[in-house]
Amino acid sequence: MEKYLFTDGTNVIREVESREELQSLIQSSAGSPTARIWVFNSNEWITVSDFNNRSSRQTASTAKKESVAEPKEIRKPGRKSAFPGLLKKTLFGIVTAVAIFLVYNFTRVTWTRAAPLAIVADRPSNTPLVNVDSIIGSIEFSRGQKLDRTTRTNLRIRNTWPDLIQLQLAADRDTNKDDSRYHNPEVTIDNSTGYNIDNAIVKLSLWKNNEVINSDTIRFTNIGYSSPAKRTMDGLYRGDSISVSFISIRAKAFNFCYSSDKKNNSPNYNDRWYCRE
Repeated sequence: MEKYLFTDGTNVIREVESREELQSLIQSSAGSPTARIWVFNSNEWITVSDFNNRSSRQTASTAKKESVAEPKEIRKPGRKSAFPGLLKKTLFGIVTAVAIFLVYNFTRVTWTRAAPLAIVADRPSNTPLVNVDSIIGSIEFSRGQKLDRTTRTNLRIRNTWPDLIQLQLAADRDTNKDDSRYHNPEVTIDNSTGYNIDNAIVKLSLWKNNEVINSDTIRFTNIGYSSPAKRTMDGLYRGDSISVSFISIRAKAFNFCYSSDKKNNSPNYNDRWYCRE
């Protein structure tokens, strides 16, 4: 935009923003010799005739340059829209989120609440079933006299103890296609011998692919016969299955010492768990 200052020689100075407006003011001044023009970006007032001469030279120079130079199309670089990039990022984020969700849901382990676990420990292999009446008859025949009531009772308890000292396990559980989870298993010893048991050590075993992968030891002391003795194991146990077994039992009241790592405790296999310790 061209800008000028114009005065016709009076004290009035007008600011002009176009050549057309300036020419109109020059004509209205009727060729006053005192009229002056200030061209912006210059540093002096000039007369109307000087202004016209300069304008004529500039017009001729511009026309010459335009006749020599070939017109050149100027293309302004188009502004690149940010929308496609943003759209790509948004779509990538959505696809990634969906992929993670699908992978998580198809690969995560789904647990289902199952019926509570309630089992009784198996009879130990080192304590086979025996005919106690036959054993008592053989002993009485060899001695030539009947056994007293207490001796017969204690002998019967020592040979049938797995039926009288029951080891039980209970737990809440969840299952999936491969595993089970057992919540806070409870171990119970139900003593129906009629005597107190001094102590018992129990092993809680967790199984995976027919192998023990973890085990805990639980000690019971002074086990009465009026109510079962119980212990709860805190935490979560995970595996194919879970089991309990006796490691040892000691009861002085009927001279009984059982150990899972022995075949017998006395030389007499008819009374293999007899002891006087």
